[in-house]
Amino acid sequence: QPRLAGGQLRLRLRGGGAGASALPKYPSNVALKQEEYTPPFGTLIRSRSGAMFSPTPTPKWFEDGIMYQIYPLGTPGEDGKGGGFFGGVPAENDLKSKPTTKILDLAEWIDHIEGLGVTMIYFSPIFESETHGYDTVDYFQIDRRVGDLQSFKKILGLLHARGIKVILDGVFNHTGRKFFAFKELVESGANWERCPYKDWYFITEGNSTYGDAFAYRSWEGHEELPELNVENDQVRDYLFKVAKFWLGEVGVDGWRLDVAHELPPAFWRDFRTACTEGNPEHVLLGEVIHGDYNTWVGPLKGLLHSGTNYQLSKALWSSLKDHNFWELTTSFNRDLTLYRDMNLVNFLSNHDVARVATQLEEEPQLLYLAHFLLLTVRGIPCIYYGDECRVPGRKEEGDAALRMPMVSPDTVEGGRGLYDMIAGLIQIRQGHECLVRGWQQTLYHQNNELVFARTSSTSKDVVIVAVNSHSDHCHLEVELGPVSMPPGTPITCIYGDGADVGSVGEDYKARFHIPPYTGRIFVLKGEEEKPEGEGD
Repeated sequence: QPRLAGGQLRLRLRGGGAGASALPKYPSNVALKQEEYTPPFGTLIRSRSGAMFSPTPTPKWFEDGIMYQIYPLGTPGEDGKGGGFFGGVPAENDLKSKPTTKILDLAEWIDHIEGLGVTMIYFSPIFESETHGYDTVDYFQIDRRVGDLQSFKKILGLLHARGIKVILDGVFNHTGRKFFAFKELVESGANWERCPYKDWYFITEGNSTYGDAFAYRSWEGHEELPELNVENDQVRDYLFKVAKFWLGEVGVDGWRLDVAHELPPAFWRDFRTACTEGNPEHVLLGEVIHGDYNTWVGPLKGLLHSGTNYQLSKALWSSLKDHNFWELTTSFNRDLTLYRDMNLVNFLSNHDVARVATQLEEEPQLLYLAHFLLLTVRGIPCIYYGDECRVPGRKEEGDAALRMPMVSPDTVEGGRGLYDMIAGLIQIRQGHECLVRGWQQTLYHQNNELVFARTSSTSKDVVIVAVNSHSDHCHLEVELGPVSMPPGTPITCIYGDGADVGSVGEDYKARFHIPPYTGRIFVLKGEEEKPEGEGD
């Protein structure tokens, strides 16, 4: 068998994939030891360039915000499907046409987005790429199918002027085959071992179905996505340069990091250090699907500020669909046990999964409750464009069906009603500290009934959220001892129909009426502390 220097076995790969027998991509992709964390916030450290700075906590604009995801690029589809948010975006990039200005069309939707209550937009891949955006060709250019750097800066300025932050999708685990480094490797042919970029990727002897003179590791075996080696110093420096360019020179506010769980936490620690040099108020949101999120997310440990909360997000809609709030409360408990120090991002749909309107199409009344839960549970809500308009999307019809052109809520049956409901709920959420970043505790649950409390260390109030996913009225006697409010404390409904609750009883209980398919929000006002000496 072929061997590398030092006698180590050299793997022979075929077809460009990782292969079942391949070694782990990064043995270092495990939780860091305490001494490997970046010094905590407030500790000055020196960067490679000599600048002095300190790690930043998670910015308030992110933790208190409402996120909106836009998928800008095209996806192959039939019957007019696909084309991304703007519509009509070609599925493939010829890499030579004059850039369009489609991204400027977003200006026509800013009122819609701002009116919903959105405070930050996350753009799915928007850099120059071959097809869907995850096969990057140039990290320093906007994809010509939607715009260029000049038009992007213009729309960025318009969004910032309205108080809306912008987060870009950083696909740093892999590139496209036409990315300059991999392109030079391919052009090197049989002399690939002499190519200066051979260590940028996981290259070995073998072949690929593209007819290359070598084999390479690709993301989940998709040969159009060769995986970068982020433990290579040149790759790291290049990616750090990309990060600082968009944060510092262009002025975006953060990164959503694709398949962050596949890269070592030490890389993300150093990536965050580089980003702090570009913009101290940046945010890093990792796509974390598998494993323990603590490995990669740790805002006070110098790791990523936040992550995508897949384990809770799925339960937000499936517990409604299956009429099983036991699933959701189990996810709550897991979230509060493992990730209590994090503020993770929750969602109902995204560009990879069936839209929530389709998931709940057999019982459409539940769609309103899904958004109600998204906006009242602990975490940062993210709305996938079009979900607020009741847009459907079936995964079985391909990704193009999930990435349709944006539409007005007035063009979809029930769309305006859902939009108005979400906008109203966001206003209520933003007006109550307990709902924005408060703690959460389940007070009562059965298959179709759920009651939980939200509290905050910065507010004396308590917010109680009650949900009924059944077609019948329910009347629940709920133990309120855990919220520490004395008997006689008024319980005021601020959202949702139903009978008055009254106040906390002498037995620290209250009876809640929740009509069919309804969510209600109640506030229990805490007593204000009297100034010292008052009443003496």
